[in-house]
Amino acid sequence: MAKLKTNVHVTDDNGAAHVFGPADEVPEWAQALITNPKAWLEPPSPRKSTDVTPQAKAPAKRATPRRKAGNDALPSG
Repeated sequence: MAKLKTNVHVTDDNGAAHVFGPADEVPEWAQALITNPKAWLEPPSPRKSTDVTPQAKAPAKRATPRRKAGNDALPSG
């Protein structure tokens, strides 16, 4: 049975926050979301191939760099 070393905050599929600690029994859905190995005193056993694996996040969009005004914008004197 998997045991946590510290308190961990996990958000479920519905957006509800849950907190699990060393004395709590961690459900399988939460075990899949706790990916930091330092959080586990005794890590969960390897999952079966039928278990849900976390989906990869889409790469973050990069902001377009701002253009600086050229010398054309200054009035000629």
